[in-house]
Amino acid sequence: MRVTLETSGGFTGLRRTATLDTDLDEAVDDLLRHLGSGAAAEPSGSSQPRYRLTVHRPTGDQVTELTESEVPAALRPLLTELLRHARP
Repeated sequence: MRVTLETSGGFTGLRRTATLDTDLDEAVDDLLRHLGSGAAAEPSGSSQPRYRLTVHRPTGDQVTELTESEVPAALRPLLTELLRHARP
């Protein structure tokens, strides 16, 4: 499945983007579906990084927005992998 990460905020305010084709673990897929069904996170102070994850599904894109402090532990490995590939 194709997943896109867009980052913003943080101390530098840099915007970075990465897109990967990956097999989502069932637990991570369920978590993303659950997180994507809620309201978007409210903007917080600019010192905290913000993440916008888009899962490109055959039924339509699903977008999840989180701040650094809201990232669940189960989602951290996927986020870390995407951040390794992120470019301005």
